[in-house]
Amino acid sequence: MDNNGSVKEKMYNTDSDLSSSFGPEDQRGNLNYIDSKKVLNALKIPEKGKLYRMSHTVYNGMADRQTHGPYFFDIMLRPYDNGFTEKYENRYGPSLGRLEMCDHTATHIDALSHMAYDGKFFNNIPVKSVISNTGYSKMGIENVGPIVTRGIMVDIAGYRGADILNGGTTIEVTDVKDFLKDNDIIPEKGDAMFFHTGASALFSKPDKYDKFYDSAPGIGFHLAEYLRENNISVTGSDTPSSEVVPPEAKNTRLPVHQFLIARAGIHIIDNLSLHRMAKDKVYEFMFVCSPIPFLGATASPVSPVAII
Repeated sequence: MDNNGSVKEKMYNTDSDLSSSFGPEDQRGNLNYIDSKKVLNALKIPEKGKLYRMSHTVYNGMADRQTHGPYFFDIMLRPYDNGFTEKYENRYGPSLGRLEMCDHTATHIDALSHMAYDGKFFNNIPVKSVISNTGYSKMGIENVGPIVTRGIMVDIAGYRGADILNGGTTIEVTDVKDFLKDNDIIPEKGDAMFFHTGASALFSKPDKYDKFYDSAPGIGFHLAEYLRENNISVTGSDTPSSEVVPPEAKNTRLPVHQFLIARAGIHIIDNLSLHRMAKDKVYEFMFVCSPIPFLGATASPVSPVAII
């Protein structure tokens, strides 16, 4: 396949109609597929009551370079400040901390305002009509709300017999289909589907994890189309961008992000922690994720949970 020809033409240079099948006022995209029936069905999945945290520990100096910038946390009030311990009979001693970070820090879910195509967000919202210095009046992360649905984790690294897939490796649809078939999993409308490449095991080693910003395995064009065709609500991987880096087509930047968010209305969670689930062969689970509703923000740090 000509990576600068058919892929680029089909994926990025088609028409500019980004309309939602859920109507002109929609700001949630494929999350609309998660209705009350979908939630109730997800509640029936757990049998063991075992939980997996799908996020990484956030700390000063962690891997998170380039446009996301650094994360800072410091203690702004110590238990012995202000004489509180001596002043109050209950020997009161509070602690408070202050955070400084990008809304895309560490494990985070992207809002539909994160990616535009030709000056428009998903559902044909002109960027300039909704932007301000303090956030977007439409497509902000506050529209996501709590997510409870069936989760699917495709251990593509394990399926290919690798600890970590090489940078630039595209996750093939055929491998995903075969993996799901081998594990008796049939994708359904509104599911969340994630991909384990092995990278998450290196998150606590910034010098090694940061390399995935420049070269990473991940979702490519055909898999992005597959996710849209199957009406997946949320996707993501255990790398900084979830998609294959460098892109399949030259002179493009984060084209899979652009396609999934701006065209398909599918939310993405980057920097997932999936290696423990892969080790335990947890491929189907109840998925719970509730972003912080920062008004007008382009993303929210999250700590999703898989329950089996």
